[in-house]
Amino acid sequence: MKSQYIKLLKKQISKLDEENFDLEAWKTSAIAVIQRIFGENDPRAKQVDSLKIDYSSWALRDSSSNYKPVESAKLKGREIMNSAVDEIEIFGAPENHAAEILGQDFAKKLQDMNDSERKKHFEGMKKGELVELLMKLTS
Repeated sequence: MKSQYIKLLKKQISKLDEENFDLEAWKTSAIAVIQRIFGENDPRAKQVDSLKIDYSSWALRDSSSNYKPVESAKLKGREIMNSAVDEIEIFGAPENHAAEILGQDFAKKLQDMNDSERKKHFEGMKKGELVELLMKLTS
């Protein structure tokens, strides 16, 4: 799973170099990737969402300035995504308990657990994972 997450993040990084780059489109997919890997409340998702191309900067109006608003947004985006790659390479892939259950016959798995095991398993899940599991159980 670790290598798949890194591959997904690096794909997002490579999109920053595309000829017809669109920041808003990139932000949408980058946020989805970050939230899938690290959860909905990961601060990097908010950092990506706050990226903007600032054409109102005084530096932009100064003809001798090297300020390039699109490149600045790309650089910040690249750093955010690289930090995610670094985190996975150093600390490993985050656990995603919901994916483990939802990818299998979760009813059978839950029946095979005793109460203590079920409690421990659910306590280790993130809020978003619990919501996803409940939605699956009720559909």
